Amino acid sequence: MNILIMGGDARQIYCAGRLSLEPGFDVCRSALGTEDFLGETAPCDLLLLPYKPIQGETIAGTSGENGEEVYFKEALSLVKDGGAVFAGKMDDEIINSLEVRKIAVHNWFSDKALTLENARLTAEGASQIITKNAPGGVSGSEILILGWGRVAKACAGLFGRMGADLSIAARRRETLTDCIYTYAGFIDPSKISEADVIVNTIPAQVFGEDELKHVRKGAFILELASKPYGIDFEKARELGIPAILASGVPGKYTPEEAGRALAESVLWHLKEGDE
Repeated sequence: MNILIMGGDARQIYCAGRLSLEPGFDVCRSALGTEDFLGETAPCDLLLLPYKPIQGETIAGTSGENGEEVYFKEALSLVKDGGAVFAGKMDDEIINSLEVRKIAVHNWFSDKALTLENARLTAEGASQIITKNAPGGVSGSEILILGWGRVAKACAGLFGRMGADLSIAARRRETLTDCIYTYAGFIDPSKISEADVIVNTIPAQVFGEDELKHVRKGAFILELASKPYGIDFEKARELGIPAILASGVPGKYTPEEAGRALAESVLWHLKEGDE
């Protein structure tokens, strides 16, 4: 079985290494986006793209030495009819075009075990960032977490065990039925002004000028959500508030474990397809 892994970050390296241990797997990983590379690549049975939503026309992390990038549609043309693609969320139009070619489409984010593991690793990386940037580290900080999805829950669980004083701000209070931490409304200005660290996990701008004005001196914001992000970074810069964009945390802080999780997701899907 020919497997082509394109784009992404360091976790793709470890994913390739894990899959290459499987008998009968011929794994090729490349970040190059040159026409020569695309032309020389044999049609593959499986195409693995980065663990992130598909946005724009090119694949994240495929820049070559001359800055070339692989166009998404070009990469899909390398997949054999009847093959499979593993990627983040794709447009229905693209999915339909692949289904016509009998190509199976696997959305990384539809694998609950994988998303939970990614959330856990994101929390671990976030704790390292906070330890590095907050005078009190995690245990000595008041941390306000925006959102109550998988990443927020993983962060709250880890930060709580480490001794942080936590508050949670969720857009819908009914989602907090399993939350044991202080509810901060959405978003209580007093909780903003008390926080040493504000962690956003909501992929929609919810922390703009009105909220930023309440951030106290010495505090900082950690953005863990994907685009369009939850923080108004331009306004934060104007107000002199440190805001750290920490996208792709598992690929930077725990790439080996994150890559193994991707590989295990692929192997699980292949096994399920055989049964």
